[in-house]
Amino acid sequence: MSHQTGIHATADLRQFLVKARQGAIRVIKIVIRSEQLVLGSYREPSQSWDRDYDACVLPLLDSLEPCYILFRLDTQNQQGYEWLFISWSPDQSPVRLKMVYAATRATLKKEFGGSHIKDELFGTTHEDVCFQGYLRHMSSSSSPGPLTAAEQELHQIKATEEERRRVTTPAGRGMTQISVESRPLNLQGLAFPLQEEAKRALQQLKQRRINYIQLRLDTERETIELVHTNPTEIRELPARIPADAPRYHFFLYKHSHQGQSVEAVVFIYSMPGYRCSIKERMLYSSCKNQLLEEVERDYSIEISKKMEIESGDSLTEEYLYDEVHPKPQALKQAFAKPNGPTGKRGNKRLIKGVGENGEES
Repeated sequence: MSHQTGIHATADLRQFLVKARQGAIRVIKIVIRSEQLVLGSYREPSQSWDRDYDACVLPLLDSLEPCYILFRLDTQNQQGYEWLFISWSPDQSPVRLKMVYAATRATLKKEFGGSHIKDELFGTTHEDVCFQGYLRHMSSSSSPGPLTAAEQELHQIKATEEERRRVTTPAGRGMTQISVESRPLNLQGLAFPLQEEAKRALQQLKQRRINYIQLRLDTERETIELVHTNPTEIRELPARIPADAPRYHFFLYKHSHQGQSVEAVVFIYSMPGYRCSIKERMLYSSCKNQLLEEVERDYSIEISKKMEIESGDSLTEEYLYDEVHPKPQALKQAFAKPNGPTGKRGNKRLIKGVGENGEES
């Protein structure tokens, strides 16, 4: 799809951007509200761009919330005025907001028009995006040198965007498909802490005192909390999968394999497609690997199979068995050299060569 995360500009914002590109606006602040890009505020030019810069940009920065800032320079190209695109992501802002803004950045660039953007600046502090910070950015861009942490983050975001553009387009749509299951932008390995009840449940699972755990993310507190540990039979497992919310599940799968009783811990990551919010999809995907590492490392729970499903309909006993004990693939048949043609072929002929002096050899 054309929008990275499904978030796109409102009709009002698109109309305003068309007007702004004509040169009547100096700075624009854009924020995300209700999973849409909307106009936050703007200012008109009063002096040259360098004199307007700090007075226009710095008052727009919120210490707790990311935003995008488009600052109009005084230079022009064939498309019109050139702009500076600032991605503001303060350290104090919640992780989920940073993720959403990072993943939506390419969408806004496309909405505004990449040919109008002369340069990009990323910052987490006022020093990064103030006028002097922009001058430092231009100086570092003109000559190779060590990258700052902010510059490294911007570089990684750009690299991830380029990788996503190479995703194969789905047949019949002609639009780039962006998967939220791709590794999140510069936020790999998010580690939300486990709530105390969730920790106790994992200990009980290790001791085989329970056979099922369901966990959820508290996106406000940024923790992983326990939903329940109700005893669960295999036939009851599909009903444990919510149809409208993502979850993490640990199931102690007791069964017989090759005549022996076997116990295998299975991890199930259920993500019901687009019935949940974009923030949830991104956070659950980002926290999964760190949770599994912690469970295996700190609780010594060996996970025999890690699965990802959209609904519980497929969780039959046969399906679960085949996932835990996959059938070996049939060996490929060795290539057999075809037989030669049947029938008499006559005597082999001797091909004589001719030497340099013209004599046969």
